[in-house]
Amino acid sequence: MTLAEAKLPPHNLDAEEAVLGSILIDGDLIKSIGLMSDDFYHEDYNQIFGAMLQLKEKALGINQITVAQELDESDKLEAAGGAAILSHLISITPTSMDCHHYAEIVKRLSILRRMIVVSERIAAIGYDSQGNITEALAKADKLLLELRRSSGSSHIITPEGRSSILMDRYTDLYTKDKGVAVSTGLIDLDTKLGSGLFPGDLIIVGARPGVGKTSLLECISNHIGRQHNVLFCSAEMNVEGLSDRDVAGVIGIPVGQVRQGGYEEGVYQNIIDKAIPYISELNIYHMDITRTYQLTTANVYQAAFELHARHGLALVVVDYLGILNDRFGNNNNDRIGYITRNLKQMAMTLDIPVLCAHQLNRALEVRDEKRPQLHDLRDSGNVEQDADIILFIYRESYYNRGSDSKVTEILIAKQRQGPSGKGIKVLWDDVAQTYRNMVL
Repeated sequence: MTLAEAKLPPHNLDAEEAVLGSILIDGDLIKSIGLMSDDFYHEDYNQIFGAMLQLKEKALGINQITVAQELDESDKLEAAGGAAILSHLISITPTSMDCHHYAEIVKRLSILRRMIVVSERIAAIGYDSQGNITEALAKADKLLLELRRSSGSSHIITPEGRSSILMDRYTDLYTKDKGVAVSTGLIDLDTKLGSGLFPGDLIIVGARPGVGKTSLLECISNHIGRQHNVLFCSAEMNVEGLSDRDVAGVIGIPVGQVRQGGYEEGVYQNIIDKAIPYISELNIYHMDITRTYQLTTANVYQAAFELHARHGLALVVVDYLGILNDRFGNNNNDRIGYITRNLKQMAMTLDIPVLCAHQLNRALEVRDEKRPQLHDLRDSGNVEQDADIILFIYRESYYNRGSDSKVTEILIAKQRQGPSGKGIKVLWDDVAQTYRNMVL
């Protein structure tokens, strides 16, 4: 009896189920996990993943209905467990966010199973070589080389592979008249960022409380929401509170007056006739925190994925990073690092920018130079590492009441794909609680 016969081959059925469930939730994941049907130890799961690959080859959507149909057409549906197994896979997968982690487990164990097979073939070569060491070693080397190639363990992109990737990339960019970035609506900021916010980027907006972080997020969201879908996630303000600012901006009265009520007839008519129609035309979706209760990266991702799959999505906004309820690690630094990694993964998986506000430390309050710096970010190490762009909001009037209360600086403290240390000036509209372009 060989070692392989004495033990079950390495496998993890839970990981295999999680991969399949994730793909049934988000069919696009199959493009990036790098698995083949033979990587699945369980025969039923091998068949199900094979059907998913067939749908991918046909450029068809992957979901519970299409996978069941594909299996049925090849007379494999009942053998694979019927439609019920697909429902089961979805029910035990709370989120598709960790699919790549599960796929790595499946791939690693698949390689180990193949290694066992190769080891037995090398042993057979040893028995049958008849003393020809050179030939035996050459055959063994060939088997090991094939194992390395098929496992993809080197993660090397060949020059030819790189050329193919770049051909697809630049052809795609060429065919997009306005490029792939979405404009913030702030002309000078777009210029400094290379035309706006790019898919896959995590953008952090930092400022002290009361300077206007949420207002900047809303300003950018409202501009993008005129043409594209935006998901706005706030654990600090409900949709009514956020909307008060929009109403104030449209009809030109202070936010406090909107919140207070007891309107004059003209104000009420302006709200009904001008503000609400304007807001209704914005493609901005809000997470309902009255039902979500706790805002975490997992339920933000789930909402973003659903919106992206059903209607398309151009931007996710999170207000703010520190208030997310994820629990991880032994301290807040570990927790923030976990959150920023998840937000960055979300941006890359959905191929959209994620814009997130973050608080600054109180330390800058006691120094002479009040313009924020990277080390002023709370738990700055992880935030600075994971963010592609870090913007700081600075308004001199926040510290010096004698200065111009309208002029606000947006400082580019970090930009992975462009120059940092630069800044632009915008106008702060205190009545509307929003930002506007500087008029030269």
